Parts: sequence; structure tokens; C-alpha cells
Amino acid sequence: MKLTIAFKMSLGLVVMLLLMIVPGTAGSTSVGTMRGLTSALADKHDESRTIWNMKVAVIETSAALGDAVEIGTDGEIAMAHFWYSELVERYKSMPTGSSAELAQRLETSHLAFSDLYEEYRGKLQARNPINREEFDMRMDEVVEDYTAVLDDLQEKEVDKSMESALEEAGYIQTRTLFLMAGFTIAAAILGVALAWWLIRGVTRPVRRLVAVADNISMGELDMPIEVTSRDEIGELQESIERMRVSLKTAIERLKK
Repeated sequence: MKLTIAFKMSLGLVVMLLLMIVPGTAGSTSVGTMRGLTSALADKHDESRTIWNMKVAVIETSAALGDAVEIGTDGEIAMAHFWYSELVERYKSMPTGSSAELAQRLETSHLAFSDLYEEYRGKLQARNPINREEFDMRMDEVVEDYTAVLDDLQEKEVDKSMESALEEAGYIQTRTLFLMAGFTIAAAILGVALAWWLIRGVTRPVRRLVAVADNISMGELDMPIEVTSRDEIGELQESIERMRVSLKTAIERLKK
């Protein structure tokens, strides 16, 4: 099969184009993956904020309920109920997470806190006497347990997921940069190789043929022309060689 110069150049350009397309495709894929990671990070940020708001609601509920036990006014009872309602809303919107153990602990802590809240709220509304020392001891225990579970959720679920997503994002960014740099260098090397091939495979043979044509024009017909390729340059070399042989033969006939 004869490979023409145009075919060789077209093949080289196609390869260079592919070397430029591959990094672009990889970059597009990385962008899509990064979008997914960004969305995951945003979800985990919202989850972290929910956990923080739940901790605030637990502490504020217990504090307001303690004030209600101490003061006994309807305003303090209403404030405690406001914070408890905030806690319930945050609890309902809390994702289940991947750990069944933590989910069970959260449910148990929430139920324990809710039962204690409802117990003392009922006593306050009924104006029943409440032992403050007993209230503080029981409330501190359930609050400590509740906040400990929320801290574990933050550390083991949210923080780990965010760290994993950030690590993956860094890995994708590094991989994409190396990939793009590698293919860019490969395209540059191929471009240099194509330029070198043009100089070696086209420019030099053409210059030699020009020199041969000058020699033929001055009557020097004894130097044969070597065919160095099978493309258009080779065809030109063959044509000039046939011309040289024909001219030499014709001149020898005329001499006879």
C-alpha cells in the first residue's frame, strides 16, 4: 500500500487531534464528578448545620425548662415549648445516615429527652411541685447523652464523608492535571516529530532532486537517482530517473 504525503500528514493531524480531545473529554468527566462531589459536600454541610441546630435546641429547651421549674411562669413554659418544637422539626429533617447503630442511638436519645420534657411540662402546667435537684440530675443526664450522640454523628458521619469527598476531589483534580499535561506533552512531541518528518522526508529529497535537475540541465547524466520513498516524492524521483535514462539514451544514439 502506497502511503501518500497527504495521508501521512492527515494521519498525524488526526492523532494530534485525538491527543487534544482525550484531555478535554477527561476534563468534562472530571467536571461532572466534581459537581457530584460539590453537591454531596453541600448536603453534608446542611446536615452539619442541622446537627448544630439540634444541639442548640436541646440545650435551649433544657435551659428554658429549668427556668420554668425555677420561676414557674407561663412565659418560660412557652419558651421551652418553642425550643422543643424547633428540636422536633430538626429531628424530622435529620438524614438517617449510613450507621444503623448511630441512628438507633439518636432515636433512643430523642425519645428519652422527649419523654422527660413532656413529663416536666405536664407537671408545670398542672402546677405540681418539682424537685429542682432531681430535675437537674435527670435533665443533665439525657442532655449529655443526646449531645454525645449528635457529636458522634458529626464526627463519624458528616466529617468523615466531607473529608472523603475532599480527598476524592483533590485526587480527581491531580489526575486531571497530570492527564492533560501528559497528553499536551505527547501532542507537542508529535508536532515536533511531524515537523522533523517534513524536513527529512520532503524538504531534503526535493532539494536533492533540484540539484539533480540542475546537473541534468548541464548535461551530467551519469549519476543515477535513488528512489527513497513510495509516496509522491518517490514518484517524482522515478520520473526524473526515467527522464535521465531517456536523455542519456537519446544522446548516445545521436552520437552514433
